[in-house]
Amino acid sequence: MSKSKTSKSKAKQAKAAPKALTKKAKPVAKKVAAKKAPPKAVKAAAKKTAKPKASKPMVKAKKAISPSAKAKKPVAPANKIVSKVKKPQLKKVATPAKKPVVAAKKALPKKAPVVAAKKVPLKAPAKTPVKVSKPAVKLAVKVAPPAQKSAPATKLLPVKKAAVVVSVEDKPEPAKVSTSLVVSSTGMPRIASLPSAPPPPPKASAKKPSSPQLVSEPIEAAKAPVISSEKASTVKSGAMFYDSHMHTPLCKHAWGEPEEYCAQALKSGLKGIIFTCHCPMPDGYWPSVRMSDSEFDTYVAIVQRAANAYKGKLDVCLGLESEYFPGYEKWIENLHKRAPFDYILGAVHWQAKEYLNKYETGTIENFRRTYFDQLATSAETGLYDCLAHPDLVKNYHPDSWCFAIIKNSVIAALDRIAKTGVAMELNTSGLNKSYSEMNPGNEMLKMMADRKIPIVLGSDAHKPVRVGEHFITALNNLVEAGFENVSYFKKRQRIDMKISDVISSIKRASDANA
Repeated sequence: MSKSKTSKSKAKQAKAAPKALTKKAKPVAKKVAAKKAPPKAVKAAAKKTAKPKASKPMVKAKKAISPSAKAKKPVAPANKIVSKVKKPQLKKVATPAKKPVVAAKKALPKKAPVVAAKKVPLKAPAKTPVKVSKPAVKLAVKVAPPAQKSAPATKLLPVKKAAVVVSVEDKPEPAKVSTSLVVSSTGMPRIASLPSAPPPPPKASAKKPSSPQLVSEPIEAAKAPVISSEKASTVKSGAMFYDSHMHTPLCKHAWGEPEEYCAQALKSGLKGIIFTCHCPMPDGYWPSVRMSDSEFDTYVAIVQRAANAYKGKLDVCLGLESEYFPGYEKWIENLHKRAPFDYILGAVHWQAKEYLNKYETGTIENFRRTYFDQLATSAETGLYDCLAHPDLVKNYHPDSWCFAIIKNSVIAALDRIAKTGVAMELNTSGLNKSYSEMNPGNEMLKMMADRKIPIVLGSDAHKPVRVGEHFITALNNLVEAGFENVSYFKKRQRIDMKISDVISSIKRASDANA
């Protein structure tokens, strides 16, 4: 019994010793971290001390202290934890990646010298007693923008006036710079001492490029128009009238072969037609709407081909829509001698880029006044038998066309044209243009009738189907305007006929040829 008691007491002491140790271990664990690993180590040590063979409890208790040493081992993890906590602090303090960014921001002020270099000429008014060497102005413009070349700009200060530098730096319009670039003989040695630069090339004029500048050679004096002694006659079908304006594919904006135009003319009750394709012009003048000079012989040949094909059925004649543009009069005069034309139709085409470049410089009304002035001038040259689509310019900004505004200019032009005896055209294709009205309109047509200006009728057909189009309407308009006669040309001589006769012949022939 005594042995069992002693063993029990020893067991109690053994249990008490681990408890005492655990009490000591708890403060250590609290300092390290909130982990529960140290208490588990103490319990494991307690289980080991509870073995029955422990004869010396105090010694065992001392050995049991070793679990406390084991308990101290978790301090190392605590240090690791501390190191983990400190690492982000080290990352925050040592930020080598952000240092270059700070340096880059500080490096930005390095551009300040470039601004200073540009402003240096502005501070130079007091240091400029010497005359301006203006080629240096151009050098300053080239040298000043780079930072490394700002020094040469300061070298130019004794040579330049501050006012000139300000005009170049602050007002860099090309026209003003070109006017300041005048070579100064006294300034050249100073410019030569600067970094080498080629002399400025001569600048082109800043003015809007115009059409070719030509000095017109004198042409033959204008002759009075010739009225043919030939009397108008009818053919078997009853037809007696001509469509005096149509085109071929050589003008690059018409469709259909000449023979197709001939076929349509018969259906329209006509006796004949006159091809008037756009004439060739030199110097590349508006080439997209006309035959080239090398195609002129081809044009004459295809018209003759159609004439041969319709011989005895339709009278096919050779004409030309001949351009009027100041400076080309001699060219046109010589062109008219290259073939046996029946009819020359003069035209002022405001649409040509060369025409617009030269004359589109003011208001819309002034542009139109220029057109009518040149229309009259073209008649006064004596180069043309008739003037095509006389008020074509109403298609220039058609929404703003107002005849009342331009009326006085039209009157002045018609007075001049009437003195020449040159005919004018009533062009039915105006109904197909932007401003849908025949050319000319009825009011201008009346003014022409009042002045006894001869009138010719043309469809300006660019497609076969339009040959003779709206002719009955056009003839009725002529009667209302006060005309009694209408004309066409053969061998460049005018043939007149009664409008009433023409209307009846067209109706009769179109029915016969239907």
